[in-house]
Amino acid sequence: MGDLEAKLSELRAAIDAADDEILDLIRKRARLAGQVGEAKQNKGNVPFYVPSREASIIRRLLSRNTNAAESSHETKIPDEAIHGIYREIIGACLALEHPMTIAYLGPEGTFSHTAATRQFGATPKYLPCSSLELVFDEVEAGRATYGVVPVENAFEGAVTPTLDLFADMERDVFICAEVQLSIHHHLFTYAESLDDIEVVISHPQPLGQCRNWLASHLPNAQLMESSSTMRAAQIVDEARVSESGALDWKKCAVIGPYSIVDKSELSLVQRNIEDFHDNTTRFFVIGQHDSPASGEDKTSLVMSIKDEPGALHNLMTSFAGRGIGLTRIESRPSKKKLWEYVFFADVQGHRDDVAVTDAIDEIQSKPGGFIKVLGSYPVSKPL
Repeated sequence: MGDLEAKLSELRAAIDAADDEILDLIRKRARLAGQVGEAKQNKGNVPFYVPSREASIIRRLLSRNTNAAESSHETKIPDEAIHGIYREIIGACLALEHPMTIAYLGPEGTFSHTAATRQFGATPKYLPCSSLELVFDEVEAGRATYGVVPVENAFEGAVTPTLDLFADMERDVFICAEVQLSIHHHLFTYAESLDDIEVVISHPQPLGQCRNWLASHLPNAQLMESSSTMRAAQIVDEARVSESGALDWKKCAVIGPYSIVDKSELSLVQRNIEDFHDNTTRFFVIGQHDSPASGEDKTSLVMSIKDEPGALHNLMTSFAGRGIGLTRIESRPSKKKLWEYVFFADVQGHRDDVAVTDAIDEIQSKPGGFIKVLGSYPVSKPL
């Protein structure tokens, strides 16, 4: 045991020394980031948050991590760990450059909150909003520096309230980044067994993403929508406290993220009830600017054209003829005229790329053609 204790003491001393070096380097990075902030401030109206620069840093470090593991034949540090560590470091340094407030669909603990902290780290001030519209309002008014909103689930499709807010041409916000978040849903309840559950409460998206599980395990339960997953937990807890009788809290269940265990006394009774376990939701970061080119980007657009046979094809040829790929297209009612639609599209490339610029100009020149660039941003990977 003496030899073992001596060896452990030696290794722990080496770890402490390595930690001291890491801390010194983080402090050095923070000083350099502060100098970047001063340079931007002296230059004038230059955004402090540049998603393309952050994306380039993360991509370079992930590549370096892979190459180092391969050359040394050592176990690779998981990409998720490298990403998380450097997101926190970047977020902390950015906060020294410029304090930020991040709006999201609350309350605290929602998937939107998780996506926001994955993108910005723990340092910024976070502002929970009771609706997606309020997230847009806070960013537009400048009360929030950025906002994080869900836009699309891999299996349930578009989050239509978000698209409708982007379709409002009076809105003056830009998409500057995207976050892809792996989503797992869990069932929480005060009921003694699944047989006692009569009502399941959650946001419409989780209810849809757990449709098959609910049909199989709770076929007779009433599904009740809430503004967010965390709000669903609050509804049951409020009924428990008030004993009003309007909602029998002993017969209710909630679908939501694991973070509910930190915010409620509801019991976690079933994990991972989503129908597809590679379930992923994409979020947009919105602000008053988009992002410069990073080398691997998308551009989001909202478009319309004269209503006639082949109208959608007429839009698509502007991109296809230039070899521009579309990664998503959705239609939504314009809400201005009966049976009039607008089209949302994500295209490969940056708004400043010559091919993308030419395609945008061509669509605007077509009869009845309209196009608005919602923003260009770096391509993300699921977290």
